[in-house]
Amino acid sequence: MFDGAFSLLHQIPHPDGGARMNPGPAPPDPGQNLDQALADRDEAWEAWLASREPCEDDEPPEFEDEGDYHDDPVELAEIIVEARQASADQAAAEAHIAASGQIAALAADASAAMGRRGPGMPGSAEPLAGEYSGPGGAFATGQALDVAPGGPVLLGHADWAAGDDNRFVGVSDDELLGIICAADRSEAAASALKHTAVAELIRRRPASGCTPQGPAGMPEAWDEFTRAELAPALGESRYAVDGLLDLSHDLTVKLPGTMALFREGVISRYKAQVISHATQLLDPAEARAAEAMVLDRAGRLTPGALRAAIARAVMEVAPDKARKRREKAAKSAEVQWWAEFSGNAALMGRELQSADVLAAGQRIDSWAGQLKAAGLEGSAGELRARAFLDLLLGRDSRPDRVAADGAGPGTFAATINLTTPLATLLDLADRPGEISGIGPIDPWLARDLAAAAAQNPGPPGYTFTAADQHGPPGGYGTWLLRTPGDGPDLRISLDSLNTRDCDHRYQARGHDPGVKLKHLSQVRHVTCTGPCCRRPSARSDFEHNVPYEAGGRTCLCNGGPKCRYDHRLKQHPKWTVDQLPDGTFRWTTPSGRQYTTEPTRYPT
Repeated sequence: MFDGAFSLLHQIPHPDGGARMNPGPAPPDPGQNLDQALADRDEAWEAWLASREPCEDDEPPEFEDEGDYHDDPVELAEIIVEARQASADQAAAEAHIAASGQIAALAADASAAMGRRGPGMPGSAEPLAGEYSGPGGAFATGQALDVAPGGPVLLGHADWAAGDDNRFVGVSDDELLGIICAADRSEAAASALKHTAVAELIRRRPASGCTPQGPAGMPEAWDEFTRAELAPALGESRYAVDGLLDLSHDLTVKLPGTMALFREGVISRYKAQVISHATQLLDPAEARAAEAMVLDRAGRLTPGALRAAIARAVMEVAPDKARKRREKAAKSAEVQWWAEFSGNAALMGRELQSADVLAAGQRIDSWAGQLKAAGLEGSAGELRARAFLDLLLGRDSRPDRVAADGAGPGTFAATINLTTPLATLLDLADRPGEISGIGPIDPWLARDLAAAAAQNPGPPGYTFTAADQHGPPGGYGTWLLRTPGDGPDLRISLDSLNTRDCDHRYQARGHDPGVKLKHLSQVRHVTCTGPCCRRPSARSDFEHNVPYEAGGRTCLCNGGPKCRYDHRLKQHPKWTVDQLPDGTFRWTTPSGRQYTTEPTRYPT
């Protein structure tokens, strides 16, 4: 991919203040055939390297034992050492420009041939004559590094230009923008390399009955547990890994042109994903025909513009499949909710009918306008959000209605699984609570929700007293929890939950856990114990680590929550799961790597 990258940059400054032109082969004539030119260049370069005599002025490389950054015989470290000592002598700058014009011409010609960012595209323009001295000179508009492909070589030069203090001393604004674009291309190239490696993992994990086929040697599908192996390695959700596997397969099998631009750094992963999603139902020939209609401008289009362009291309290449794609996606319509970083939550509907979405949006706007007219304060966004929830929950947030009857018509009460430290509930400490399916919530919200659940009309709050006069020994035993308002009064038994040397206190005699054992296992692990799984434990099975049929106990020391997917994953012959005494689950994948799922950490 990056072989010969330094042959575009074969002139390097010399410590004595002059410009030393490496006596290697000159770049090929930009007017000749690119493939032949590159082949001639590589052949001449190798011949020159074989005959090169050591130079008395050569500096020894500093990083001799750390390996090369690339496959080219010229070490990046050597170039950096010499470049850091370069003089800013004007004659050297002029000599550099004389040679870099030819280098830039080759780079620009390569850009046009391979779709790389070049003249007329972001990050560059037509090569300009002038003087480019200093560490960022080659990143100036239209210069060699401004149009060079992304990768470790380009990133190494950008890192050198940053300087030891990362302040880019001596770099102009134009050069700085060139460096930013170069880093962006290098980032994309690294991501493309990751997807290439994922494609190889797919080859090694074919689904049952799927043999490698086609020019790419790829199976049609991969083993269902490949996602479970990759997710913990990357520290990603399985949902995200599914997207990574899908995109890697598509780029390798159906979209070689998109992959080529991705590897060059012309387009980002997101843009590659836009093309992949749009061509999802196309066969390889149709997908390549559609991508060919947008690749010449994919680098300069915004993601939204690219999405529209590839959608039109798909409709032109295979209009019937474009319709089927829409209809198929509608079958996966869903509503999702998740916790925001702020502590609030989000709610989103996906793959909905366009007409319904437009109608719903207009109704939200209309109700938001009525809320504003009724005197409800807030920004346009806040009013739209309130209107959205009003319409969904059947309530009325207009101030006059709330004041009149206290609630809107047709209100809906949600059922949630709220875990809250007792000290928080009693207002003795400010420790966060947890909502299953949402995640941590701040203590004030936890108290508000607990009060609402107890139908709290206001103070007084909760009280917690010992069941006998002197109190239970050690803080355990039986207590009385009095809830506010009309809420029920509860008699609570407190027990210790030991995570080592299990005494089997809560063991069930049969296969199924008792109510208390299952609840305690869900408290110890709020989510499924599978690697990177976030399914709430309340919606998971209690699973025996050593099967009950093989003599395994139905106990905390031999069980925990697992969703159905991870329940089957554990039973795969190439996977191993060990439950450690402290409640940690250790998973060993087919590759031999190990990942652990520890018990939920609660505030102390």
